[in-house]
Amino acid sequence: MTAPLRPRAADVAARPVREVPRAAGSRLALLRDMRRDPLATATRLRHDHGRIVLLPIPGLRVYLVSDPAAIQDALTLTNRAYGKGLARRRDPTGPAIRPLSKILGDGLLVSDGELWRRQRRLMAPLFHHTRVAAYGATFARLAEQAGSAWRDGEVRDLHRDMTELTLAIVARTVFDVDLDAEVVAHIRRSLTDNLSTARRRVVPWGRWADRLPLPSTRRWNADLAALDAIVYRLIAQRRAAGAGGADLLSLLLSVRDEDTGETMADGQIRDEAVTVLLAGHETTASALAWAFHLLAQHPVEQDRLGAELDELLGDRLPGVGDLPLLPYTGAVLHESLRLYPPAWVLARRLLAPREVCGYLLPAGSMVVFSPWLAHRDPAWWPEPDRFRPERWLSTSQAGSGRLTADSASLRPLAASEDERPRYAYFPFGGGPRQCIGNAFAEMEAVLALATLCRRWRVAPVAGTEVTPLALVTLRPRHGVPLTVHRRQLG
Repeated sequence: MTAPLRPRAADVAARPVREVPRAAGSRLALLRDMRRDPLATATRLRHDHGRIVLLPIPGLRVYLVSDPAAIQDALTLTNRAYGKGLARRRDPTGPAIRPLSKILGDGLLVSDGELWRRQRRLMAPLFHHTRVAAYGATFARLAEQAGSAWRDGEVRDLHRDMTELTLAIVARTVFDVDLDAEVVAHIRRSLTDNLSTARRRVVPWGRWADRLPLPSTRRWNADLAALDAIVYRLIAQRRAAGAGGADLLSLLLSVRDEDTGETMADGQIRDEAVTVLLAGHETTASALAWAFHLLAQHPVEQDRLGAELDELLGDRLPGVGDLPLLPYTGAVLHESLRLYPPAWVLARRLLAPREVCGYLLPAGSMVVFSPWLAHRDPAWWPEPDRFRPERWLSTSQAGSGRLTADSASLRPLAASEDERPRYAYFPFGGGPRQCIGNAFAEMEAVLALATLCRRWRVAPVAGTEVTPLALVTLRPRHGVPLTVHRRQLG
C-alpha cells in the first residue's frame, strides 16, 4: 500500500527516531572513491550498510536507496511526493538545479511541473508504437549501411561505430537529414565531442568551472550556438514548407494542444528536438556497444543468436513484423541492459517529509537509486553478474534450440519471477516520467542487432580490457575494440 504523501503530525511525533546508517570511513576518502569508481563504491556501500545509507555529500542530505519498493515509490510518485532535479543547499525544497538545462533548455527530460505535464501530453502520440514502427525500415537500412563499411578480420571500436549508427538514425528520424549533412556535424561537435565538458555541470564544482572563461567552455558555447542556429533554420524551413513530413521535427511543428489549440513555440521545439537527439543516440549507442562486448565474451550465446537470425531472416533485412519472432535477440538486448544500464543512476528529491525504508527523511532530501545495483542484486537475480539471455525467455524457449513466437516475452522469466519486484529491473526508469522513447530505443536496438549479427561475428581483442565509465551515462571507458568476422549463413 502506498504511504500518504504527507505523514500526519501525530504519526511523525509518535514514530521512533532512528538514524539512517551513515557511510563508514572518512568523508574525504569516500568522496574520492565515489569520484574514482562510483559503481564499486555504491556496491560496497549497499553490501556494508543495507538498502539505505546516508552519503557524505557536503551541505546536502543524500541517501543511496536500493530497495525496489522505495524505488517504485519514488518513480511512480514523481511530480507528487518527489521532484526532479538537484536540491539547492540553501533552499532544498525550492526550485531545483537542472544541470543539463544549458543543453536541453526546457526539454522533456529536464522540465518539471505544469510545463512537463503539457509537453508529455503533447508528445506522447509522437512516440506511440504504431508511429515508431514506421521507422523500422530506416533502423535496419542504416544498420546495414554501417556494417557494409566493416572488413573481415579487422579490429573496430564498436562503441564508436554504434555512436555513428545511432546518430545517423536520430538525424534521419528527427530532422530527415543524412549522416553527412551539416546539422550532423554540429550535433557531433556540440553534443558528442563536448560530452566531458557537459558532464561537469552535474557536480557543484563543475558548474562553477562552467562560469570561468576556460577554452573548453568557450568552445562548447560556440558549438551550442552553432547548433541552435541550424536547428532554428530547419524549424523555419519546415514551417515555410507546411511541416508535412514524418520526421519528428515536422511532427513537433504540427502538434496542437487540444485544450487551447496552441502549437509549440520555436524555442520549445528546439529544446524537445535536441533532447531527443542527445538522449536518443548516446544511450542506445552504449547499450548496443555493451551488447556486442558481451556477445564477444560468450561465443555460445552468440552462436544461438546467429542460429535464430539464420532461421528467420536468411539473407534479408529484419522488419518490425519480425520482432515477435526474434525472442533471443530481444533477450540479448535486455540482458545487456540489465548488466550495463546506460542510465545507471537516477535521483529524486523529497518535496515533503516521507518514510523511506522505514526511516523518516526530511523534505529536501535527495534519494539516489541505481539500476546498476538493482539489476545485479542477488536477492532478485540468480547469478547476477553472469550473462544469461535465457533468463528472459519462457521455459520452453530456454530449453530448446528452436524459438517460436507464441510464447515470446521480453520479461524476465527465471524461477523467482513471482517473487521479483517490479523495480528490480528499470533500465528506462518508470512511473509518469519513464523514458518516452523506450519503445523507439528497444525497436531500434533489436533491429540493429539483428541486422548486424546476421552478417557478422565479433571476438575479443587480446590484451584489451573493456571497463565501464559511470558519469552521466554508463559508457565503455576506452571504447569497445573487437575483431569482426564475416559470418557464413547457417
